[in-house]
Amino acid sequence: MVNCQLNHVAIDVDDLEEAVAFYAELFDMERVPTPDFVGPYAWLQFGEEQLHLIERGEERPESQHFALIVDDFETVWNRAVELGAIGEAAGYARALPNGVVQSYIRDPSGNRVEFMCPDVDALPEAIA
Repeated sequence: MVNCQLNHVAIDVDDLEEAVAFYAELFDMERVPTPDFVGPYAWLQFGEEQLHLIERGEERPESQHFALIVDDFETVWNRAVELGAIGEAAGYARALPNGVVQSYIRDPSGNRVEFMCPDVDALPEAIA
């Protein structure tokens, strides 16, 4: 059996600096140096993984997404509310049968992002 782990996810965005600010604010990701590629792009570090943002402005499929496990669901939820990613038209939290809580939001370019927490019992009632 081969052991593997996620190294990075790359997504297209409409506005690179807006996307960098969104992910840095929402998930505390840190912009890191990038190789000299052609075109606007940025790499963001979170733990041992990275999110690569590429400014192409191409339309993304509706269901395409990536998921992040967060250690403080409430903080991320509240930041998403402040950024307008959760409100009347977007964002929700739901518990899965295994006790994991998930929420889907959209970034400023319309990319679907899932963030999850392994323990539904850790959520405050306002979110649960």
